[in-house]
Amino acid sequence: MGHHFVPQRYLRNFEDRSRPGFIWLHDKRGGSVRQAEIAHVAQSKRFYSEETEVILARDVEAPGNAVMRKLTNNTSISPAERLQLANYIGVMLKRIPASRRRATEMIPGVLADLVAEVREQLNTLASNVRADPELMARRLQEVDAAERKFSLEPPPQVLEQIREPWPSKELLRVLLSMTWRVLVASGPTYFMTTDNPVFFFGAFGLGGETSELSFPLSTTHTLHGCWKRAGSDLVFVGTEQRIVKEINRRLASTTERLAFYHEPAPWLLKILSKTTPYLSVIHWEG
Repeated sequence: MGHHFVPQRYLRNFEDRSRPGFIWLHDKRGGSVRQAEIAHVAQSKRFYSEETEVILARDVEAPGNAVMRKLTNNTSISPAERLQLANYIGVMLKRIPASRRRATEMIPGVLADLVAEVREQLNTLASNVRADPELMARRLQEVDAAERKFSLEPPPQVLEQIREPWPSKELLRVLLSMTWRVLVASGPTYFMTTDNPVFFFGAFGLGGETSELSFPLSTTHTLHGCWKRAGSDLVFVGTEQRIVKEINRRLASTTERLAFYHEPAPWLLKILSKTTPYLSVIHWEG
């Protein structure tokens, strides 16, 4: 069995109520629906080091699960618990295959920018100090060789940084500063989750005035973060079906492959199949 990039305990919040330990998989690529044992989904062999797996279980998942349990019971949390859940969400943003793919795809661009900067610095140095032209030519050749080498095989420390799931301090600061609303659904449509369960609008980021974040906590509860203030930095909101459906559309739009729900849902396959879904901003009165 491999390492879970979406934790088992988290997925159990979306399990089939008639068959605990099992969940319904909706495949974005194949358009199929099947029931599967949670222990065997959302995992990959050697996805982390054993040391990372231990830290995730002890320092991220265990405290995060306890906080989510309180929120799904409509219970307020302490500032320390808020930090624990922010850390859980920050890790979730980085631990999934989609994050690794995005970071890997950025390597060529980052490398090109770095090489261009080094070349510019060398050229500036050469013009300012009248450096030996042959020496500068050799240095530029060395830069070209390094670019070719690292474009084929990025440095190990870069790959290791991509593999590690730890969020930055700045990301945690932003998550903690948002107003959190726990959205509570009463049906008939409930919240889904996916193999990429934290949603935000990429064009807005997380720190802007119009930024939003959503993270399903369970079939009935979703955490929504934004900069629209309320009477408290954490409020519970009974949620209309239109907002439940909007949250689900958002998650479907960024699903890598699998969406998870507590029962087979034909409507879920329909929204997974949309290549250009219409997503709208959620406005809060208070």
